[in-house]
Amino acid sequence: MDLNSRLMLNEAVGFSGDSVESVSMAINRYGREAGMEPISVSVTQEGSGASSFFRGIAVFTPEYDEEAEQG
Repeated sequence: MDLNSRLMLNEAVGFSGDSVESVSMAINRYGREAGMEPISVSVTQEGSGASSFFRGIAVFTPEYDEEAEQG
């Protein structure tokens, strides 16, 4: 890959939800809508019992299009 051909900008985005599944769905939805894919994700639980919630941060990078790189 030619390093000068395309600037790949990564971005980090924070998420929160009442379950790991809701945070995961939000991360996937964000990536799909932004045309990016998550390359690193961290999720942690805050609180305990009925008052607990989850926070997550994901680092995204633009989707890689192998056909465009070859053409």
